[in-house]
Amino acid sequence: MARLLLALFLATGCYHGPYRGILGGGIDTIAIPFVGNQTAEYAAADSLIQATVVAFREDGQLRLADEGGADAILLLDILSVDDRIHWDRLLGQYQFSMAVSVEIKSFEGAVLLRQYESVGRGTYEADDERDKAIGKAAKMVATDIVGRAQ
Repeated sequence: MARLLLALFLATGCYHGPYRGILGGGIDTIAIPFVGNQTAEYAAADSLIQATVVAFREDGQLRLADEGGADAILLLDILSVDDRIHWDRLLGQYQFSMAVSVEIKSFEGAVLLRQYESVGRGTYEADDERDKAIGKAAKMVATDIVGRAQ
């Protein structure tokens, strides 16, 4: 019985080969060269690139690489940002949201993850907390990207 359990454990243990998620076989590395930005909200672009790098590092399925050494490239473009009064006006909260175009391509040109729009949101109470809301929205988009890449 112990040998059977050992054999099952070894057969289902960790495998550190090429990542074979939705991106297809043989994709080990991804480049995130820059974030396009169709808005004047430069803090959103900075937060998005930082959150995406952190999300891929924490996930560990794909390694980050420069464009010259990567198997695939992540194309990000911030399409819009918006600040609105949150649904409960009595609390004095605002909601920051950003819409981002996301696409992953191989360097040979094949589309690995079709272009889609991801929306991230974060709430804040005062102007000095707005940067935290931008960070929350960026993290939401980054988590979505990593989740879809699996």
